[in-house]
Amino acid sequence: MALAEELHFDPRAVRRAVAQLERDASKGPTRGLSIRSDLHGFKVADARRALAGLPSPGDYRVVIKPLRYRSRPSLSGLCEFDVGRIIVRIPEPFRPFEELVYFNARRKRGGGMRFAWVAEKVWFRSRRDVLRFVYCHEWLHWYLREVQGRRSGAETACDRFALRNFRRRQVTVEDAVEALRGTRMQLLPDYFRIAA
Repeated sequence: MALAEELHFDPRAVRRAVAQLERDASKGPTRGLSIRSDLHGFKVADARRALAGLPSPGDYRVVIKPLRYRSRPSLSGLCEFDVGRIIVRIPEPFRPFEELVYFNARRKRGGGMRFAWVAEKVWFRSRRDVLRFVYCHEWLHWYLREVQGRRSGAETACDRFALRNFRRRQVTVEDAVEALRGTRMQLLPDYFRIAA
């Protein structure tokens, strides 16, 4: 009985293949965003141009809706995990406005849970600014829950991420990790992960 010759693997070829797999894995999904716009005068093509350079929320759908207001415009968004969509509401009729964004808190001395909030006033000049800011905020909620398996209620971290990145051309997952540095979040209970 003849013994079969042992296969020979070129270590350089294996290293190249592993490096290529790691590069592909770090890029994230290349699939285009699934977008629907219910906002009059704001087409899906406009939304795609506005959200270019921001990370994709996997298979979640992005829905853009009008936000009716009485006295002044504000920011509003929602990440619906059970339905798999991110809702971004843009003030209608739109006029430039400023919003106080709380992006950090420091504990005050003494008894009780008292905090000194750190905020920055941000000027939203266009629908694009509002869309990018709210999308960045809601995307980080998605990232915490769906990618990291953590609870997604880190509002100051989400505001910090959106504040740092909504006007940048390219935003990556590393920027999200940087915004989350120093936060303490609990893992998501197993019974919430069943749906995923």
